[in-house]
Amino acid sequence: MALNKEVVSRLLIIVVFGYPLVMATSIVISYCLPLSKPDSVAAASMLSFVLYTAYIMWAFALKTWQQLLRVSVLLLMATGLISGALMWGMQRV
Repeated sequence: MALNKEVVSRLLIIVVFGYPLVMATSIVISYCLPLSKPDSVAAASMLSFVLYTAYIMWAFALKTWQQLLRVSVLLLMATGLISGALMWGMQRV
């Protein structure tokens, strides 16, 4: 059974953009949670499994893989900006 182009494109986007997006989001969440450092990292790590699963389901719910690629790039850029601002702000303290 051969996979069609649509499924392969979505899977490639999920792997290339989804994993870094979820990991960057997990890092931001771990810094923002008002818990001790080990608890914050553990909670953010557990939440990352939920986020990645939700991202995969969302990726297959969109109509086209081009729409998925566009939104994934925007989300990754936004998460990068937020994490960069967070790191810059922590250096200033």
